[in-house]
Amino acid sequence: MAMKNRSYRWLWGVLLLAILAFGAWRIFMKPAPQAPASVAAIRSREGIPVTVHTVALTRWEHWITFFGRTQASSEVRLAAERQEYVESVLVEVGDAVSRGQVLASLDTRIAREKLYAQESLTAEMENRYRRLQSLQAAGGASSQEVESALTAVKNARAGLNDLRTAFSRMTITSPVDGVVTGRFVEKGNLVSPGQVIFTVANLDLLDAVLDVSPQDILKVTRGMPARVRTSNGLVDADIRRVDPVADASTGLFSLVLALPPDSGLIPGQTVEAIVQDEDIADAVIVPYEALKQIGGERTVIYVVSEGLAVERDVITGGTFDGKVRILSGVDPGEKIVVKGSDRMFPNARVWIQEN
Repeated sequence: MAMKNRSYRWLWGVLLLAILAFGAWRIFMKPAPQAPASVAAIRSREGIPVTVHTVALTRWEHWITFFGRTQASSEVRLAAERQEYVESVLVEVGDAVSRGQVLASLDTRIAREKLYAQESLTAEMENRYRRLQSLQAAGGASSQEVESALTAVKNARAGLNDLRTAFSRMTITSPVDGVVTGRFVEKGNLVSPGQVIFTVANLDLLDAVLDVSPQDILKVTRGMPARVRTSNGLVDADIRRVDPVADASTGLFSLVLALPPDSGLIPGQTVEAIVQDEDIADAVIVPYEALKQIGGERTVIYVVSEGLAVERDVITGGTFDGKVRILSGVDPGEKIVVKGSDRMFPNARVWIQEN
């Protein structure tokens, strides 16, 4: 029995020595871990990580952006024709008015007296002319006297017509259906000839008056597609006119767009508009990010060929919506570097990544 116990102790001893030996081997003989590869090492092996774009012919639309303000397309300015006191004012700014509606009246007392006096004078001249005609028939008046009387009648009637017209204009009426956008008098004010009393506009018809630089005004002509940004997105507009003379104070030209009635805009609102000056069916278009400026004089693109970046000088056209038109320097079907182009140099090794 003692011999059996000694044999078991011997086996346990061997097992313990084996475990200790294995642990020592794991500790002292384990291979040292390798340091992770650096970014520089990966790039030297794989190349600079980039994304590419395959050049293809596509439709090109170029739009120029302008800013300006809205205004009523037809605003009427009503002015006094003579110096007189304002007798009544019947409307406020914002009131809707119809054609022929009375807006204000001037004091007519003096004008009425002049009108009555001229009516009397005209009646007197007509009676004198008729008497002379009768006398001429009886041989008591000469032809010269009759002709002189007729001239006096014509002058009196002309003066009467002028006074009647002036008297009618002592009542200020709206010539159009619209809204009162300006009131510049109060009851009792003395107005002068030519002084603006009211402005009336049809607010359903608006224009967008845009500021245009001298460089851009040469690119815009009537008939070009135009759009104005509203709260409901872009809406189509028509070019009404392109002013040929710049504003003396700003040096800018005015481009006027006719807005649709349902634009949702109001007069005096700041607006952004775009006008299309290019529409090309087949053009070479690349992302603007693919371009690299060198020395402020060269614009280049890097074409991927056999894993290397080949530098190409390019001539560019217009830029719009993050894209640029290439006039020369790259052909359809070629792959160009997009992301990573700022790190490129001639014949750099590239590592193409998924977009």
